[in-house]
Amino acid sequence: MRRLPVSALVLLMACTTARTSAATSPLTGSPSTSAEQPSNGEQPPIGTPIDVGSLEGRIAFSNETDDVWIAAADGSRPRRLTHGRAQEFDPTLAPDGRVAYRHQPGDDDTTEIYVMDANGSSERRLTKNDVADWGPDWSSDGRSIVWNSAVGVLFGFSAFAMRPDGSDVRRITKHYVEYPAWSPDGSRIAFMAQEPGASGSNPNYNIFVMDADGSHIRRLTTASGSDGWPAWSPDGSQIVFASARDDCSVSHAADCLSTGDIGPWHDVWIMSADGSHQRRVTTGFGQFFAWSPDGREILVAGASSLYVIRPDGSGKADVPIDGVAHPLFPDWISAR
Repeated sequence: MRRLPVSALVLLMACTTARTSAATSPLTGSPSTSAEQPSNGEQPPIGTPIDVGSLEGRIAFSNETDDVWIAAADGSRPRRLTHGRAQEFDPTLAPDGRVAYRHQPGDDDTTEIYVMDANGSSERRLTKNDVADWGPDWSSDGRSIVWNSAVGVLFGFSAFAMRPDGSDVRRITKHYVEYPAWSPDGSRIAFMAQEPGASGSNPNYNIFVMDADGSHIRRLTTASGSDGWPAWSPDGSQIVFASARDDCSVSHAADCLSTGDIGPWHDVWIMSADGSHQRRVTTGFGQFFAWSPDGREILVAGASSLYVIRPDGSGKADVPIDGVAHPLFPDWISAR
């Protein structure tokens, strides 16, 4: 399987979002991660490190954008689930362990949503469009998958939902939507959306929430730069997200941060589900997230590895994955 350095991922993934503007392509479909250390200001871990060996459940992730993997929550017993020539990544886990994910056969913007059983068998293509379809997320009851698609839009993406067999496809909203995420009770969907006039290496994205039928859209963040990749806490009271508001491209603070690479510095933030009480969890790099099933920890895709951290910012500890150089797009469910 083809491997790429982390710094090249943004350029590769820009091809999957060619329907958006060139200025926003580094943000829309890809991690802007970098193995570089921040230019300054990153704080050391605080508190007693989380005992990774005590973590329960199963996690899914991808090896950069190559293949989908699954492992125990502590990173042990990793198993590669996809083996095709296409790039297969961006996994999301159903409560019963089924996996929906992004399938990208080439370097163009034609990507599709696939689903497979928990053991990697019975791969099935769900979407059949000649445009970009990605960002899948299961509803907590396992009956629906939401995703963003370029079907029927001239710019960007909108949200669709379907059953796990690909039937009952319905557009939820025509609002710009990327990386939609079901709330645990299924009543709301959080997502990130590009703001009008967004441009540059740290374009302006904000997080929104809407009712599951696409009504009552509310903007939750307003900071400069990109806010995105929302993930709900299991009780639905909080949303963890990535923010580039601390990147030196938009921040004038003396301790602003920089990857020293293509994309901006994203760190981990949490807010209440209504957008209030926004607070930084850590200045360590983080862009994709999954909560532990009990809500005590957050699994983060960092600059070069997965790590867990408590919602209060304490206990940061690496989750080593043997044989996976750069795990991304994590998800986490109870053991099955």
